[in-house]
Amino acid sequence: MTTAVCKETRRRIALLARASDLFDRFGCYLPLAIALLNGWPTEFKSYHDLVTTNAWQVFLSGALYCLAAFALRRAVSFAQAELDP
Repeated sequence: MTTAVCKETRRRIALLARASDLFDRFGCYLPLAIALLNGWPTEFKSYHDLVTTNAWQVFLSGALYCLAAFALRRAVSFAQAELDP
């Protein structure tokens, strides 16, 4: 690779790393924010209320966002390791 292509690739990986860091920090709050904006109840009286209001989907989507953040971190680390001599 030429030095210009290498610098451009490193710059793009740095941007991906920054985006991955922000997603890792704030990504798990996205399902909760969406649920609260859609009128998700803020208190539960029983387990039955949790199940009937489909609030379990918020927790599942939060876990999926955490897994996506982990995958982004791994992708960035693999990309950085590929460029190191």
